[in-house]
Parts: sequence; C-alpha cells; structure tokens
Amino acid sequence: MAYDHQRQRTRVEHVADGRSSGLACDDDGMPEPGTTAVVIVLPDAAPLLEAAWRVDPALVRRGVPAHVSLLYPFVPESALTDQDEKDVRSLAARFPAVDLLLEEVVTASGFVAVAVPGLQTIVDAFRAQWPGLRPYEGRFGAQPAAHVTVAMGADNPAAAARVRAAIGSLLPLRTRAAAVQLVVLTEEGWQSRFTVPLGVPDGS
Repeated sequence: MAYDHQRQRTRVEHVADGRSSGLACDDDGMPEPGTTAVVIVLPDAAPLLEAAWRVDPALVRRGVPAHVSLLYPFVPESALTDQDEKDVRSLAARFPAVDLLLEEVVTASGFVAVAVPGLQTIVDAFRAQWPGLRPYEGRFGAQPAAHVTVAMGADNPAAAARVRAAIGSLLPLRTRAAAVQLVVLTEEGWQSRFTVPLGVPDGS
C-alpha cells in the first residue's frame, strides 16, 4: 500500500486520562522472570526509539525492539498451556498482515509513545480471548490503546518535549505488522518463545 505523506497530518496530543492513558512502558512494573507477553514487533519503527535515545539514553529500554503489546502480562510461563499457545496461533491466523501509517505522538505520565490504531482490533481480540488477564495489570484502565512505547521516565517536561519533537520529525512513518511473537522474560532479558505470521491458517 502506498501512502501520500503530503496529505497526512502529523498530530501531537497530550493525554492525561481515558483510553490513551495506557500508553506506557510494558516493563513499568519491574516484572519477574517468567513473565510473558504477546507482541507485534515493528522493525521499521526502530528510528523512533533511536531518536529518543539521542535525546536521553536513560529514557529508552535498550535491547527491547519497537513493538505493540497485544497482551501484557500474558499467562505466566509456569502456567502456560499448549492450548494457550494454540490460541495465540489461531488468533494470529485470523488477522492479515497489515501496512500501517504511524502519525500520532501521545504522552501520558512521563511516557512518550506513538499510537497504532491500525492494530487496535487485534489488540482487542487478544484481550477478549483472555478476559481474566488485565492489560498492564489494570494500571492504565481496562482498554489502553494500541501503541509503541518510545520513551519512559520523561518526567522532565523539557525532556519530554525534546523527545516529542525528535520523533514527530520522523512522522508519518510507514511500517508493516507481519507476525505475532510470544516472548518470555528470562534472567538474560526478553526471549522469543515462538513467532507466528499473521494471516496464515496453519501458522507456518
């Protein structure tokens, strides 16, 4: 899909509450090893994190790629079943790979992120499949919006403004959601348990 960047308008919003207040770091609660998450990695969004890192390296989680969390935290590794894994694969098969246009910077409580409304439907589907799991353990409401976290801990308004300006200059940005990953936090960091392509019935 081609995008006409001249016709798109980059929007910057300051969000204090409501649906978008969930734009926060997946690791904000200092998770324990064995914590899992279901994510879609967006490699083309890496320049957003790099731009924030150039503003202040302390604001960016190094080694964690740009991604959208479909469900975090997911079922703990110790309780994860074959059925859970089968359901992740089945849900991924229901949604085709999709081209995305990222254009909106949002902020909330020291976090800076980029909204990804094009993935909200699949995010909602994963939450509905596991209704007993609260996104971000309920810290940001029942339905936080789909997003890529760019910076966290940007409590200094001037630093947050510099990050917003840096990433805003890169938008609109095209990327593609192509696969779902189930990841597990280990002593060495987040590791992929498996990756399954979007829109492929047999998951291969």
